Amino acid sequence: MSIEKRMKKRIQQIDDNLDQIVKNPYEKKHHFPLWAKISIPAGSVILATSIALGVILPLSQANISSLQSHRLTTPKLAKISEVRNNNISSTTYDSYTSFAKKFTSLMMAANNKEKEESLGISIPDAYICLAITGAISNDEARNDVLSYLELKDMDELRTSVKEIVSTMGTLFKNKDNKLVGGYNLNSVWFNPEKVSLIKEKDKQLYKDLEEVFDASLYYEALTSNTANQYLKENGLKDMPVPDIKLDDENPSAINVMSTYYCLDYFPEEAKQIYSEQYKSGNHKMDYTYGNNTSKVDYLTQINDTSSVYENDNFYGSRMSIGGNLSINYFLPNDKNALPSSILNDVLNNNYHLKQSSYYDQDNQLQDTFYHKVTINAPYFSLDNVAELDYGDLSDILPIITKGGAGERIAKANNGFGMFLAYLKQFSVMKFNYDGFYSCSVTISGMEATAMPWYPEYEEFELTLDHPYVFEVEKYVKVGGNTIFDKVPLVIGEIVNPNYSD
Repeated sequence: MSIEKRMKKRIQQIDDNLDQIVKNPYEKKHHFPLWAKISIPAGSVILATSIALGVILPLSQANISSLQSHRLTTPKLAKISEVRNNNISSTTYDSYTSFAKKFTSLMMAANNKEKEESLGISIPDAYICLAITGAISNDEARNDVLSYLELKDMDELRTSVKEIVSTMGTLFKNKDNKLVGGYNLNSVWFNPEKVSLIKEKDKQLYKDLEEVFDASLYYEALTSNTANQYLKENGLKDMPVPDIKLDDENPSAINVMSTYYCLDYFPEEAKQIYSEQYKSGNHKMDYTYGNNTSKVDYLTQINDTSSVYENDNFYGSRMSIGGNLSINYFLPNDKNALPSSILNDVLNNNYHLKQSSYYDQDNQLQDTFYHKVTINAPYFSLDNVAELDYGDLSDILPIITKGGAGERIAKANNGFGMFLAYLKQFSVMKFNYDGFYSCSVTISGMEATAMPWYPEYEEFELTLDHPYVFEVEKYVKVGGNTIFDKVPLVIGEIVNPNYSD
């Protein structure tokens, strides 16, 4: 079969899935009645069998769930590989690393405004969530997202997402026959009470959503219940997931939901040592935060040939997990300093390798960057909820936050344009004797209402550095009016302030 015929057949399959919907979901002026919500036959499952290799993948869906009955498309990518893929293009690398710096800085700043607390930010699901949000939006809004991701066009976006999923979102077997690496799930949710799908379908877009972004499309509102049910049905079996809590009183018009699992294990012999230390209950180290010092569980890793990162304000080094992941640690020199004081330097790689020396076989002193490094690292667990609200997003995405969001695939029932309103990330993370584990869900929310508007006023500075007039006033209601009027209480001139206490 020729490529053209295969493409036509694939597109026709997409059309057939969409056209089986009861009561046409496309372009309607009135709210969709409850009795007319869609119902389609179950599609093929993402993974046909479960694999008991340390991580259990979702079982094939023998029972048809309510979510499946609302699913329009089915992901097509296989996310298990016999070998590890580490190859990405320079375009993808530059885009992804730049996004990681900008996104982490913004999330940390936005969510630690009042008090700096422990917070972990997952990058792959955030990148893919924003990429899909841009892909389903109109040209102007899409270009806004491409600009933030530092990509030129949709071809580069497709390539970047493919490479990120292949290298970071695909599981493979380690030496102990366990599945390690990353695992990615994507979905797009259309609230039938607020939007209708565009009848003249962008067939290339639907094809991309299935075969590039690996996304399921649901003609169903994303609520706390449906989000958690989706994770339960499609996520890695028996692995911890965050509890997703959304605004269920007012579900968004469109949501993009991207999930990312990240996991690696210490070698079995190391795990046994760490586990026994933990179970003993007396393998503790002192940890000081502010004026408090407490005993915490930790593990020790010694590497005979490792690097030390050096900056005027901190030192750091690298811990290997199981050959797939590693953790870089950066410790401020000032014990009273918070992590935010060094974050920008860390994100921008503003440090160098510390130089040392050793004696060679001829007893000659030689320079080197290798050290014998011992890392004592506390166990930690995080249960994060982080958010970028409209104000945070409008600063970095000025176009899609005004309009065009999702409008390549759906339109609002109320006649308003749609805009990107928020981005939320829910995650659980753990580092202990097993290794490192993270499950993160990033959700973008698009609304179909009048956009928030904030006037931008001219700046003005008044410095009373020469004689001036002042007036003390009070507001009163006059003659039974409901509107306040002001009356002066004291009026004066200041020629020389001449203050005395």
